[in-house]
Amino acid sequence: MRLILARHPKPVVEAGVCYGRLALHCDSHEVDAAAARLMPHASGALICTSPARRCLDLALRVDPAARIDPRLQELDFGAWEGVRWDTIAQPDFDAWANGLPDTAPPGGEALTAMAARLSDWLADMSAGFASAGGETSGENGGHSNTVLAITHAGAIRVLRAIVEGVPLLTHFAQPVAYGEAIALDLARLKS
Repeated sequence: MRLILARHPKPVVEAGVCYGRLALHCDSHEVDAAAARLMPHASGALICTSPARRCLDLALRVDPAARIDPRLQELDFGAWEGVRWDTIAQPDFDAWANGLPDTAPPGGEALTAMAARLSDWLADMSAGFASAGGETSGENGGHSNTVLAITHAGAIRVLRAIVEGVPLLTHFAQPVAYGEAIALDLARLKS
């Protein structure tokens, strides 16, 4: 199986606002531009998407039969959703940051929980392709051995760590561009 990950287009949100599960949309021009960049990777691929509007709009533009999977959602920041990062009490932020990947924001999700759901999704995708002899079928018939997942920066960073068998926080300092394809080498997948 070939796995290609893509982050949603840049959402319409004030800079500095915490958003993971926050309902946000993207400018239609940004969606069009991202779709054009992803189309070469989408031909014959199974398209999977987070249910977040910022991902779903892009996925449906690429393939109206895209599969929605809640496991591809961004980290749930709980009480911090929609709050400016610089207004979060420093001791609360420090407690979360210093306990990563095992701590969660108030009412939110820990990175380890996010990794568990993403590992589950990845295992389902791999098993589906393996049982179908390298192809999987969907509503539109057969798909090649490629999955294009439209998701979020956090999910992409965690999936990279899972595939590479490295600590979950390994890729968190690296930027993830909006609407760009990132191919992962599943031969590196550690069992």
